[in-house]
Amino acid sequence: MADSKENNLWLNEMLLKAFLKNGYASSNGNKSWELTDLQFLFLTPDLAKGFLKFMRNPLYRKQFFELEISMIRQNAIEIAKVIGDEPFNLIDLLCGDGLKAVEFIKAFNSQTGGKVQIRYCPLNVSSYLLDLAVANVKKEGFTNVVAYEPFLSAGDGRSLRFVGKKLRDDKFEKHAVMLTGGALASFEVNSYLFELSRDLKKGDALFIGNGVRVGDRFVGLEKYKSDAFHDWFKHLVYGLGFSGKDVEYDARFVNSRVEMLYRLKKPLTKKLKDKTIKFMPGDELVVAVLYKYYAEELDKFCKMYFADARIVTDKDAGYAFVMCKK
Repeated sequence: MADSKENNLWLNEMLLKAFLKNGYASSNGNKSWELTDLQFLFLTPDLAKGFLKFMRNPLYRKQFFELEISMIRQNAIEIAKVIGDEPFNLIDLLCGDGLKAVEFIKAFNSQTGGKVQIRYCPLNVSSYLLDLAVANVKKEGFTNVVAYEPFLSAGDGRSLRFVGKKLRDDKFEKHAVMLTGGALASFEVNSYLFELSRDLKKGDALFIGNGVRVGDRFVGLEKYKSDAFHDWFKHLVYGLGFSGKDVEYDARFVNSRVEMLYRLKKPLTKKLKDKTIKFMPGDELVVAVLYKYYAEELDKFCKMYFADARIVTDKDAGYAFVMCKK
């Protein structure tokens, strides 16, 4: 898209199509619309930059970046064992800026001497993030990263059918998939792992970084009400034509998950071809959801779909790194 105005027009059409497809739920006379497909949160440069700003927030950087990097480094030996010594495609699902992939490659190379050839394959709906991820990996000058294959995805990464088939060739037959940064929490874990695993072959690997529940299942709601989330998510409602004063951001525990949403303060009518959608004060736009499981639950799910799965947690047991082999 050439500029923010064109981006918002395109985003507006994408979101309205999703509203018409998904419909809404009714509660107390108001409508609750869902826009919880994770790809929506990266659709425009403004949203991608909002995500990067979110990741720089000190609280979330400590957990989703620094903690995860530390766990990758600590488990370098196991990572190398799971992948083996054959050339592989490093598929970075829902990639961010590529810096986590940089640390993953460093950890792998520390055990293999940089002798195993890698093709780096970031996947995202955002061309902005794809370009950034490739640039950051290239900047490191890894001699064993011999090819780059970014994929502009129209989905959320739960299916690798097209990507997986296209990438497998005589030189790079094996896949090592990164699903980090807590991305798995945006999905119902059982269905996501089922769809992902059926596109992997024997010998392929999956590495998951995700928060896990400690103590009571639904506590700590206030952290999800942080302005750090709002500063990222707000670009979705702006794309629909609402301004900051037209909505209020909120979060709640419901339906066995955390829901992050906007509550509307003013009416708005939108048209898409011959269809009309009417938003009214009190209606809700659910823009993101998070499922959190206990470590033993996540371990159980991974072992359902992978021949070998090992889960390790940080010292506070609030974050898990899972190494799976098909």
